[in-house]
Amino acid sequence: MRSRERMLNAIRHRPVDHDPLYLRLWSMGKEVSNIPFPWQDQVVRAENLLNLGVDDTLLLEPPLGYTEQYHADQVSGLQSSVERLSPAEGDNYPLLRKVYQTPEGTLTQVVKITPDWPHGEDIMLFSDFNIPRYHEPLIKNVDDVSRLQYLLADPSPDQIAEFHQRSLGLHQEAQRLGVALDGGWSALGDSAVWLCGMENVLYWQMDQPQLLEALLDVLLEWELKRLDLLLGEEIDDHVHMAWYEGTDFWTPKNYRRMLKPRLQQIIDRVHSHGVPFRYIITKGWKPLGRDFLEMGIDCIMGVDPVQDNINLEEVKRELGDRVCLMGGINAAVMLTQWKDEEIRQAVRHAQQILAPGGGFIMYPVDNVARELPWKKVELVIEEWKYCQRLLSL
Repeated sequence: MRSRERMLNAIRHRPVDHDPLYLRLWSMGKEVSNIPFPWQDQVVRAENLLNLGVDDTLLLEPPLGYTEQYHADQVSGLQSSVERLSPAEGDNYPLLRKVYQTPEGTLTQVVKITPDWPHGEDIMLFSDFNIPRYHEPLIKNVDDVSRLQYLLADPSPDQIAEFHQRSLGLHQEAQRLGVALDGGWSALGDSAVWLCGMENVLYWQMDQPQLLEALLDVLLEWELKRLDLLLGEEIDDHVHMAWYEGTDFWTPKNYRRMLKPRLQQIIDRVHSHGVPFRYIITKGWKPLGRDFLEMGIDCIMGVDPVQDNINLEEVKRELGDRVCLMGGINAAVMLTQWKDEEIRQAVRHAQQILAPGGGFIMYPVDNVARELPWKKVELVIEEWKYCQRLLSL
């Protein structure tokens, strides 16, 4: 069984030759890399991971990049400018201001430039790095929401042509390697936090829910258009980012009011093409388990018994017969602070609890950052392989 069939069968609760192990390699800065092979190019990464005997996927992004990497400056006809400003009173860090010109007026972002700012003399439209450094978020009122549509415009014919060519190349590589081709990644709650700042999202749920819902409607319309392009390229599954969609950021009531009906539209569009929906949410999702079942989420990517304190027996009992559970072990804490035998026990425990009946993908939540000790990653792989050999006897 090749990796593509194994991963998709696990997501759909179908038989597999062995339970997959998926490693999401990641970098958020300039740390020294402990990963002992080239991995920044996704095709090269997949080749190296497959050689280790684990699974991987390739990602087809829509035109101008997936949401967190979206290049708004490349929107046809859109003008923007960036300038460095003096620090605000009482602060030591200079400011960077980016202004977008739209037919309905300007949109402005201002961030503090700390020594670890990764984007140089620019501000990405959507970025985790914006949130703690915001001096002025992009979206501040309903007029800003109306202007946002010009930054989320339809791609140009040349950008569409580039997307189709990129899709063709990735399909060929996915077929050669025998891996699944993901589509995405889309976002709703994450995008709201990136555009408004975390505190505003928390307050506006209570004080200005109409403003937040208007923003989510603009984001949903844009994501559905991009999703249609991906689905037209026959992706194997669709991935949605939801790091900021858990109950640490939204009350269950507001999740059900604001996010759930809009997510349902994305999920229904994905399912209408016979494609499974993979949901990346790693914190504060347990109170929403019944909602996930009702929406028809196929795979929860983020079952973390350490940083989210998920009880594996409980989640297997409540969701495991209908939702693929992707996780079972932790990366950031487990691979830096735990002893070898503790790591082995964690892998064995996840395998014993989550694997029976299918629908399980072993995955160190949230990512294998490049500065993590690679010997600990090799230990996970070794113990996972040992578990698979025992099951085959």
